[in-house]
Amino acid sequence: MRSWHGAVAGLATWTWLPNASPRAVLVARTPYGAASHAAEARGWTGHGIGLVVQDVRGRHASPGAFHPYAEPGTGDGPALLDWVRGWAEAPVVLLGTSYGAHAALATLAETAAPDGVVLAVPALGLGETARTRGGVLQLASRLGWWLAQDVRRPWADVLAARRQDAERAALVAGLTCPLLAIGGTDDYFAHDTVDLWSAWGGPARLVLGPWDHGLAGARRAARILDWLDGLLAGRPATGALTLDRAGTTRTAAPALASVRLAEVAADEQWCASLVVRAPDGGAREIAHGAARGDRITLGPVVLADGERPGLALRLSPDDFPRYARSHRRPGAVPDHHLELTA
Repeated sequence: MRSWHGAVAGLATWTWLPNASPRAVLVARTPYGAASHAAEARGWTGHGIGLVVQDVRGRHASPGAFHPYAEPGTGDGPALLDWVRGWAEAPVVLLGTSYGAHAALATLAETAAPDGVVLAVPALGLGETARTRGGVLQLASRLGWWLAQDVRRPWADVLAARRQDAERAALVAGLTCPLLAIGGTDDYFAHDTVDLWSAWGGPARLVLGPWDHGLAGARRAARILDWLDGLLAGRPATGALTLDRAGTTRTAAPALASVRLAEVAADEQWCASLVVRAPDGGAREIAHGAARGDRITLGPVVLADGERPGLALRLSPDDFPRYARSHRRPGAVPDHHLELTA
């Protein structure tokens, strides 16, 4: 394995390449420490894949101030992608995990698309990390991330931020490069993963299973390698691949869960938790949401055989346990029904 460490457009960048010419080069930008990817790079280079990772501005070895979710307009991502394109003879693929998925999409908004894109458990923006799809503030459940990054951005910016779902869908609908989207049904951002896949303008593959934000057990690297093999052969995978908790694999798109409420005010907040009851009396949450108004979007669900009869729905004006507290006194739970749509 060959390695190089230096600055690209002033930002700390690490490059690891196989001794022979790489079959493809993965390019990532991260706030979590680019240097820590050396062990991962050994795995990629063992399969003939190069890896380039850059510390985003203001994090770890890169100078400047870190302003989360302010990547668009900086030119940092396009500068790195152009630099890699300048020497790589193999296909170049953007790789973005969690915050890195936001950085990858910001790059795509500012420059010509690469040969492919891999996005996993995407945390896509200020509004997307602080609010549910129904606009309810849910910052406390994710406060640890902001504190861990030593964020200097004024909290007023976060509180005022709104989700950009429609704008992002319009952006990715115009992209024609192949996509691999990997997410977990236990991840906060599962619905965002599915949305990216369904709105993408080019060949798009979704892999969704019973994983949380850490993707433990998801075989992420193996799935990326399989997808890369198809990409390099000119046959990028499309469609959905879902896994339930019993280990059954299906090729149907996941069901999207939502709740309809009867006779509620437009500004009335309700939170919903969809659970599967177990024979022993316990219950496991499989989807969650909070909104104001008469519709609560919960998220994608992948049910194992026999789980549907055990579904149960809980409603409350307060968020359990994700801390979106209502200022209203709790009233009677309104009439409601669950919708599962493909």
